[in-house]
Amino acid sequence: MEVVVATVIAVVAVVALAYSFGAGRGLVNQYEVARIALAAAQRRMEMLSALPATAAELQVGPHPLSGTDSVRVDGRTVALESWRVDTVDDPADGIHTGDIDLKKVTVIVSWGQLRPNETVTLVRLFPLP
Repeated sequence: MEVVVATVIAVVAVVALAYSFGAGRGLVNQYEVARIALAAAQRRMEMLSALPATAAELQVGPHPLSGTDSVRVDGRTVALESWRVDTVDDPADGIHTGDIDLKKVTVIVSWGQLRPNETVTLVRLFPLP
């Protein structure tokens, strides 16, 4: 009887351990794509910050014109990226009527299985020349 109880306890422990390894691997895979998405958003923001203020990529409105760009790793698309440029009035300068001082750039990278269901968003203000 003691051997049967010990065997059942050992089997339950092994099954629980196997499940935790599988769940852990799933989380590692999920956060792998999240890290890729964050890196893609940071890369895009750095690329935009290196451009002159008059560049087409920094014109007011949504970008790219096609809607989204693919973020590809090892030949497969893992996420979709886009960005939007808006104008902002700096309230600290005291001029509040039609004064455009900054451009606000919002980079969005989305990913998910069947449809994008997770996103990472970075926002940065760019000074006007």
